Formats: sequence, C-alpha cells, structure tokens
Amino acid sequence: MTRVRLNITPAAAVRAALAALLLALVTSAPAAAPAGAIPTPPSPPAADPDRQQVDPGIADGDAQRRLDAARERWAAAGIDAYTMRVRIGCFCDRATTTPRTLTVRDGRPARTHGRRTPAALRPYASVPRIYARVQQAIDDRVALLTVRYDRRGLVTSLYVDTSFMIADEEHGITVDRFRRLR
Repeated sequence: MTRVRLNITPAAAVRAALAALLLALVTSAPAAAPAGAIPTPPSPPAADPDRQQVDPGIADGDAQRRLDAARERWAAAGIDAYTMRVRIGCFCDRATTTPRTLTVRDGRPARTHGRRTPAALRPYASVPRIYARVQQAIDDRVALLTVRYDRRGLVTSLYVDTSFMIADEEHGITVDRFRRLR
C-alpha cells in the first residue's frame, strides 16, 4: 500500500469548511421571507418548454373585457387635461425608475416645468398610451399581466412578464397623484 501525504494549509482547511457549510445551508429547507418583504407575483406553474405560457386572463378574454370597460369609463369621464405621477418598475437605472409627474393637455403629453417627457416614460405619458401598452401585452399573449384600474378607468398599476423563461424582462408602472386640470 502506498501512502500519499496531503499538505493542507490552514487557509485551505477554512475554505473547505466554509464550502461545506454553504452547501449545507443551500440544500436545507427554504427560509421564510423576511418580515416586510415586498410580495412577488405567484410562481408560474410547471411549463411545457415547447409551449409559451399565456396569462389565464388573456386566454379567457377577461383582460380584454376589463381594458375595454376601463376605456369606456375613461371616455365617459371626458378628462383631457390632467397631471399624474408615474413610476416605472424594471431592472433599470435610478434615473429611469424615479417617479415623475407628467402633464397632459388636450389629450396630449405636455412639457412639465419646461421639460419634455423623459424617453423611458413616453410610452406611459398619457392614459391612452398606457391603454396601448396594456393592449400590446394582451395582443402579445404575455405570460403574466396584472392591471389595476380605478373607478374612472385610470390604470393605477401595470405589471407585465412577457415570458417565465426569460429573466429580468418583467416591467411595470404605478400611477398615483392623479389630478384633473381645468
């Protein structure tokens, strides 16, 4: 029998012990979410990799019916001049995700404090433009679409995950501080 002598340095022994501890932690039972954690959308069901998943509300037509009803309420309200604060939620830089107050006059985005609407916010710069984004998500048959409307038909939150198979492409907006202008 041949003996092999291994020279293990103290640093190597510490690294091996830490690796073993990390492996034990990773393979143990999942931890509960910390108190106050922001809720995340539900995990997608197991998917057939050959078939793109479609949000159930899109598949059964509910998302389209809700959007159509919101558009009707908005049109009935006759609001064409307003301000609203819009915040984009995405894996983007701080300048993109900073909430901005936007102004709409005669149904069209207007300058706010002498500045044009930032490029990232232009698709959301008016209620009809936000509706167009919701319609696009429905037409694209995205994997997850969550939309909240207020009594006027205003979209107050929008969350879109185009595919459960792609990381970090999800995005959304929140709209608050809506004020009708005279």
